[in-house]
Amino acid sequence: MAENNGEAKIVTEERKEFRKAYFFLSFIPFAIILAVQTAATTPGMILAVVDINKQGMPMEISTMMDVFNQKYAAFCYVIYCLICMAIFIPWYYKGLVKKEPKVDYRKALGIKPAILSVSILICMYFVISGLFIIADNAFPSVMEKYNELMKMSSLGTNVFITVIYGYLLGPVTEELCFRGVMQGLLHKSNMSYMSVIVIQGLLFGIMHMNLVQGVYAFMLGMALGYIRYKYKTLILSVVAHIVFNFFGTSVELFLEGVGLSFAHKIIFAAVAAAIAVVLFVVVAKDKTSFVKEEADIKNAS
Repeated sequence: MAENNGEAKIVTEERKEFRKAYFFLSFIPFAIILAVQTAATTPGMILAVVDINKQGMPMEISTMMDVFNQKYAAFCYVIYCLICMAIFIPWYYKGLVKKEPKVDYRKALGIKPAILSVSILICMYFVISGLFIIADNAFPSVMEKYNELMKMSSLGTNVFITVIYGYLLGPVTEELCFRGVMQGLLHKSNMSYMSVIVIQGLLFGIMHMNLVQGVYAFMLGMALGYIRYKYKTLILSVVAHIVFNFFGTSVELFLEGVGLSFAHKIIFAAVAAAIAVVLFVVVAKDKTSFVKEEADIKNAS
């Protein structure tokens, strides 16, 4: 008996040992998603330059981006997502999901986890909106440049393609990369779960390539990473991400039409922040195990 306990202790210690290979491997998905995005958008950029030359327009970056966004961006980003999904789906499921303990999806995808996950991201939207207002007043020049960048990054007038990318393909691709493959590999490196969540969230922010968007993407990435860690399924983080994008576009336009005052928006943000804290506490204290016990697996088979 003592010998068995000793062996168990050795195995536990080995599992806790930092595994450098998985840590460095976790940066490969980040490199892949940037490389694929560059490769998918480059042909559109080239076509935009050709169009400008044909029309005899001045060759300026703003002009090139306008032509690219109006005619080619949406299709380029759809192609980028499809290529990434073709890479990350088999990598995630064959390389990570099949080798991990089985998850009881009847519990993980229950009403309580779904409501908590979606509610957290809705609160995050209002908090980030409030922070945008504060930043707009504290750092007007920075926010002005950010707003100009967002205008240059629009996906044109094809509403159908824009909706498919913004509400479906984009969130699925990013969740597969960051909360799926990357977070899974970081977890295998035996880092603490908070370190894993912070690292993947930081890289998610860096991927957006500008300071303002990077900061809120970092916050968003950590929230989604915690949901992924707690409920052991990527489906909830994908759904929550889609809801956040929906609020960031459609709901944002609605609220702008309502004409809420500065004070109202700040109050909304403060209330949302308080609710988010409560929701995170509820999720943290959720002791339900979503990993199937060995006996349950045998009975199911």
